[in-house]
Amino acid sequence: MNAETIGVGTELLLGQIADTNAQHISAALAEIGMDVHRHTAVGDNLGRMTLAISEALTRCDALIITGGLGPTPDDITREGVAAAMGLELRRDPELETLIRRIFKDRDRPMPDSNLRQADLPGGARAIAPVGTAPGFMVDGPRGVIFALPGVPWEMKAMLEKVVLPELTVRSGAAAIVSRQILVLGLGESLTHEKIADLVDAQTNPTIAYLAGKGQVRVRVTAKAGSRTSAEALIDPVEEAIRARLGPAAVPGDHTGLTMTLAALLLARNASVAAAESLTGGLIGVELTRAPGASDFFRGSLVCYSDEAKREVAGVPQSILDRFGAVSEQTAGALAEGAAYRLGAGLGVAATGVAGPAGQEGQPVGTVFVGACWGGRTMAHRVFTYGDRDNIRALAVTAALDLGRRMIEGTA
Repeated sequence: MNAETIGVGTELLLGQIADTNAQHISAALAEIGMDVHRHTAVGDNLGRMTLAISEALTRCDALIITGGLGPTPDDITREGVAAAMGLELRRDPELETLIRRIFKDRDRPMPDSNLRQADLPGGARAIAPVGTAPGFMVDGPRGVIFALPGVPWEMKAMLEKVVLPELTVRSGAAAIVSRQILVLGLGESLTHEKIADLVDAQTNPTIAYLAGKGQVRVRVTAKAGSRTSAEALIDPVEEAIRARLGPAAVPGDHTGLTMTLAALLLARNASVAAAESLTGGLIGVELTRAPGASDFFRGSLVCYSDEAKREVAGVPQSILDRFGAVSEQTAGALAEGAAYRLGAGLGVAATGVAGPAGQEGQPVGTVFVGACWGGRTMAHRVFTYGDRDNIRALAVTAALDLGRRMIEGTA
């Protein structure tokens, strides 16, 4: 079976909120072996909603709609489903009683408009509300439609309790499993070049790329009758990819560099500190994305001016005078200063020119990163590109990756 989602709400199209419901639904359906072929967003317009539902029903076996089930006039998912399927809305007496009881139990007056939520397309089965908005499911000529509230916690509860069990029965036992290989230092194009023949020959598992901020994740996805069988399909493909990519492929299944570095530090009961010039605190922001960051992250020294580099991080004035603030030597001294002053086993640092103008004769995009670990200090130049934000993001990745490689002994 294959599925599609439709997110309902003009706020989605205006960019006021992101459709995180679609992301959650796709991940949940993968666990039961269902392929999701398309996500659609449609505003609160009956004509466009009806068309979106009608088109989806020609392609998919299961359609999951989120949003538009409230009591206000712009909540028209019920009407859209009924129109697309040629059905009439009918008031469900049991659902009406349930809605009245919800308001009574909460000691709240019920506006008459809430009874619209008891109107369902003919033949639909109600899904009991978790909040105040009921959902419903209805079978069509080709497959099934589930309409769920747009409020994420309400949607997730109905998905778990009703939708997934129903679709598991209809689709049969299966599993879709993905494994990610984190690749650092190669870039997306070179990564692809090294494994292009494997990608060209893909069937099951499939291979795809997720790239950004100087990191590439190679995702290997397999579908089989069980998770164990899917994992067995992935194993030889992952082994072949890692053999081609060599040490650029980080061992283990990681979602990103930050979690990789966090795991290395926690395994050694070690900590990290940063000294940041052009990144202005972004290394600290990235490290605190990891759950339990307080167990391994000591802090970050934001040293933007030469005075701060000298007085806060302890960079010798002789280094600044001889080599400049944007240099390999200053990057190494910053890393040493961060580790010493904050009492961390690992120190990482970044300095450079993010723009809009050059500095000390160095062009925009010039970045140096440093790291110290176990009595060793290393620093090197990083070649970056793009706008100010991208340059700084690449600097963060390069600094953390140097720290990772120092710990692993591959730097």
